[in-house]
Amino acid sequence: MPPLPVFFHDGIMDATRDGMRPWQKPAPWVTDAHEHTYGEDCLNLNIWTPAADGAKRPVLVYFFGGGHFEGSNCEQGLVAQPLLKDENCVMVTPNYRVGALGYLYLGHLLGEKYALSGNLGLLDQIAALKWVRDNISRFGGDPDQVTIMGQSAGAKSVACLLASPMAQGLYRRAILMSGGLQCIKDIQTEKALTRNFLQAAGLGEEQAAQLLNLPVEKIRDAQEKANEVYFKAESYGATADGLVIAEDFEAELRRRRLDGVQILMGHTLQELFLRPDADKSPLSDEAMQQRMVWKFGDNAGHVMEKYRMILEEKGFEQAWGQTMTNYTYVQAYQRTARLFADCGAQVFLYRWDAPGAPVASHTSDLETLFDMRSDILPDAASRLKRIFTQFIRTGTPQLDEPWDACTHDSLPQMQLGQQAHMQRLENGVDDTFPLQVMKLGE
Repeated sequence: MPPLPVFFHDGIMDATRDGMRPWQKPAPWVTDAHEHTYGEDCLNLNIWTPAADGAKRPVLVYFFGGGHFEGSNCEQGLVAQPLLKDENCVMVTPNYRVGALGYLYLGHLLGEKYALSGNLGLLDQIAALKWVRDNISRFGGDPDQVTIMGQSAGAKSVACLLASPMAQGLYRRAILMSGGLQCIKDIQTEKALTRNFLQAAGLGEEQAAQLLNLPVEKIRDAQEKANEVYFKAESYGATADGLVIAEDFEAELRRRRLDGVQILMGHTLQELFLRPDADKSPLSDEAMQQRMVWKFGDNAGHVMEKYRMILEEKGFEQAWGQTMTNYTYVQAYQRTARLFADCGAQVFLYRWDAPGAPVASHTSDLETLFDMRSDILPDAASRLKRIFTQFIRTGTPQLDEPWDACTHDSLPQMQLGQQAHMQRLENGVDDTFPLQVMKLGE
């Protein structure tokens, strides 16, 4: 069900510790899982402020990533100090429901009462932004100077907030790191993913109401079982339900416009390339086709065709890295940027090359901003932080070199390597590939 406002009892609430994390199977790299409680009562947020003094400081609201099935607002290292310690800004990190609890669409099986079920995580984020609007001034923040920011699934969430009329007016700026509008799925795809989830839970569609009383551990187990058929990082995320997000959200966004909104968005050079310590043994053609269906659904054939072309010329490692990076992130990045610019937003683009690191992999820009790694060249790390903090404060990410906003016909992109320089991107959009990365028929 959608989130509801909290009405506290009289007295003092202890807010000195992290709240409950969203229910999930913690990722193997989450080494502090034993120190936290995971559960459904997870709609809390963390606030960092220089002083709760009524001043009007810029506010950064950061939405965590994790494929819409894991993550939390108190991930290790996700604190304000590395990025904002000298910036006189407020930072807020909300939780939202993930996995089936946040995004499993049930409207077609359980009726109108559950019509919003495919967007509960997004509605949680909107509720958090409304809380910020109504309360952040008590923590020294300016509700009229809110930047929403996210990485990976967090960036996709930010894109969905921009696409939803229900979030309009709750932000002034947006930062999208490795994510755009590609996670929004049509109802037909959602029905197929729901059917896969129910089968994993040992239920038929006529038994869907049993989910309402299923122990939360069984929900988690069903997510893991369903992941054997379709990749869970593509199985969850927003639904074009016609309520929270329009069925034709691109057309709706063009009508509604984003005039006055400033957007900084980018991706890493080698988002999904194999890391140096990864197994680089080539997969058979059959195994690769299965992997493509697992990740892209009905779009698999198209991506497989592109993969084979690169494989013949450059070998497995390059074919894997280029096709996975391009069709998971870069295609949607360019298409989303162009749409936002067409809708009147000021859109500034960047590419992060992670200078000093062996691979400019997914999350390497986020890890640099929050001092989670030591292999990035210090000047490049300082430059990235300066870009982000200036954008949060002013809405422009200018460096010494002019940084133009993009238009439909021009995509200037700042390449952030050992040095920063502007590149004009050619139109690299594959018009035969849909914006929606995971697509399934009936």
